[in-house]
Amino acid sequence: MMSSHRIPTVSVIIPNWNCAPWLPEAMSSLLRQSSPPEQIIVIDDGSSDSSVAWLTAFAAQHPQVMLLSGERGGVSAARMKGLAVATGDFVYFMDADDFVSTDLFADFRRVQARHEDIDLFCFGAKMFFDLPAAQRHYQTIHQRHVSGLLPGGSTSLRTLMQHQSAHRVVWSSIISRRLIDQLALQFLPIQNHEDAPYMFALYLQARNIYCTSQSYYYKRFMVTSLSQSTRDFSYVKNYFIARQSSEQFLREQQLPVDAALLDSYYQTVMHSCLAQIRKNHMVIPTDWQPQVNQLVRNVLQHSARLKLMWYCPTIYSGLQACREQLGRYSARR
Repeated sequence: MMSSHRIPTVSVIIPNWNCAPWLPEAMSSLLRQSSPPEQIIVIDDGSSDSSVAWLTAFAAQHPQVMLLSGERGGVSAARMKGLAVATGDFVYFMDADDFVSTDLFADFRRVQARHEDIDLFCFGAKMFFDLPAAQRHYQTIHQRHVSGLLPGGSTSLRTLMQHQSAHRVVWSSIISRRLIDQLALQFLPIQNHEDAPYMFALYLQARNIYCTSQSYYYKRFMVTSLSQSTRDFSYVKNYFIARQSSEQFLREQQLPVDAALLDSYYQTVMHSCLAQIRKNHMVIPTDWQPQVNQLVRNVLQHSARLKLMWYCPTIYSGLQACREQLGRYSARR
């Protein structure tokens, strides 16, 4: 247990794969913290650009920075490598092409001093297109519409979901190492949705959760990113894998396997799966068709918009195009 007067230590874990152009901004945002993390672990995941050379030189100049290198294994494996050597009382998982506000860890530590038994410090983000800093416009995304202290558990998770505040990405929370170790959490070896079951477990089993409407994370949007460019069935398959993992977690923790809770938590992902199937004309493997058909039934019964997209994609696309044109016309006026 941490004493009441000790400032909690923080380890930042950053997987890197060919992010050389953006590493300086990411690292600078951590070094300029008003209350900096004690440890910054960068795991290079088999980069073929100049990342390793830059990071090697950077780590040599900053003793709090540790560089781990290896063959390409994916973001989940990289995070687990970082976690294996992390020493902080709290852990923060960050992406190598993004950056954070300089007061993130200072504000977290101020909250933790008042609420020592928090396991999650949750916050929002702003998105920006990959442009030079002077040309950027930051748009609020993943905002937390619930503020203050909540107990962990399904009731609070439902409250967060009701207010569109149960974010499924790990970069939206600073996480207690105690809770990670208690639950023996692992990231799934998949490319999409790997954060979702991890966060689901944390929300349910945290002692306390602190939410703030403040946005501390700055998310770089790039059409070429892996999460944005997946066009095959793996995007949908990984949803089923992630959801099954959450169901298994509930069983292991001897909690009810609540389908309604899981539907609500994965709702955005479920909608996105149907949109990706239609948009990219995905071929559904025969052995996955029963599960996809059940997904279609679950989603369409609650959404007339998605029902139109699914059954009448041409009409839906036309209406979407008209909406965009009207939006541009209104903006010009």
